[in-house]
Amino acid sequence: MSSYLYLDIETIPSQDAAVHERIAASITPPGNITKAETIAAWEADKKPALVADAIAKTSFDGALGHICCIGWAVGEDSSASTDIGNVHEEKQMLEFFVSKLHERSRQLVTPTVIGHNVVDFDIRFIWQRAIILGVRLPGWFPRDPKPWGDDTFDTMTAFAGARNRISMDNLCRALGIPGKGEVDGSMVAGMWERGEFAQIAHYCREDVERTRAIHKRMMIAFGQEAA
Repeated sequence: MSSYLYLDIETIPSQDAAVHERIAASITPPGNITKAETIAAWEADKKPALVADAIAKTSFDGALGHICCIGWAVGEDSSASTDIGNVHEEKQMLEFFVSKLHERSRQLVTPTVIGHNVVDFDIRFIWQRAIILGVRLPGWFPRDPKPWGDDTFDTMTAFAGARNRISMDNLCRALGIPGKGEVDGSMVAGMWERGEFAQIAHYCREDVERTRAIHKRMMIAFGQEAA
């Protein structure tokens, strides 16, 4: 039986028009711009890009953004992923993921959730969306994980330390593991807008496989066997 749950999520910005309107209203001209014609020029030339950038950043905020895909694997099992076609399906996707975890409950003995930046991002984002959407997560799912805890293993922190960062792609390159190729996380929002859901799911599964390969290499160095 395995104690390892390899996990990765893909997120997209808020799809709520009301949120977009609030963001747009919060972005105002610099204080040194006072003339009406200068303000109008700033709003026409500068504001649209600033608003678009602020909306894009909500993909990192579980209070505003959405999970569009969850990828996972238990131990040596094949990786799986669940993706949504529109944000109204996000709750059902989370519930399906939870149902799969319950199905694997006998395999997941004292489970450790493993991912790249999983402590600061994936786990927190899943909890935030679960709270907002009213989805009940398994009792063992880490609630407030620490990088040194037994309930999680963060491959980024394990390599770079708690105060530093390394991208998954760069870590793969350092370890001689095939990297992300032509697709990376910054492209997911655009892929989702174009309806490329299958491609997102494939990319997410590939990240799970990369995470598992990194973890195995680390376990060799730590003198442990990946279960």
